[in-house]
Amino acid sequence: MLKDKELRKTIGSRAKSRRQELGLNQPYVAEKMGVTASTIQRYEAGTIDNTKKMTLEGLADALHVSVEWLKGETDEYETDITDKRELQIRDVMTSILNKLPYDMEQSESDFSKDLLLLMLQEYELFVDSFQFACKNFKGNADNKALAQTMGFESNKEYNEIMFLREITHTVNAFNDMGDIVRLYSKNPETAKNRLANLLSEKDPDSV
Repeated sequence: MLKDKELRKTIGSRAKSRRQELGLNQPYVAEKMGVTASTIQRYEAGTIDNTKKMTLEGLADALHVSVEWLKGETDEYETDITDKRELQIRDVMTSILNKLPYDMEQSESDFSKDLLLLMLQEYELFVDSFQFACKNFKGNADNKALAQTMGFESNKEYNEIMFLREITHTVNAFNDMGDIVRLYSKNPETAKNRLANLLSEKDPDSV
């Protein structure tokens, strides 16, 4: 009996520390497990049985850790998720996927999916460019000689201009998408064609 009590305490304290590390609240974990927030509170306190297989697996999934870690059998999470934003991104992506297929006419559904696809493709390009810009032009003092050679007022101005140049395609792409969405209410066919053209520019193999 004492061993069960200790195990409940271990599971509870580990679940709570991991939840807090990820910046999650009890209602979030509760929703993931299909229980109430007060149940999560009691799981964490070890005042009710949290050792059942279904409960352990639910906690492990919600907190992105292994059952073995929750039970104190290992100190390895066996996950690379340490950021609340990563969880939120996964949640949103899962929610979007769960809404497919859309309950609308085929042409409207196609437009919505094409817009999502373009957003995701552009975001992927943005991350690559943003990463490069941050590494090379964010407060980089090594470009001073190059900045002078190219006629910039200062190294700071050079870095700012080069940083902006790296991410301008993202600014333009999202402006284009905004224009297309606005256009759809007036002229759906033209909006769909413009969107299709932008997608085809990103996929040379598309017909």
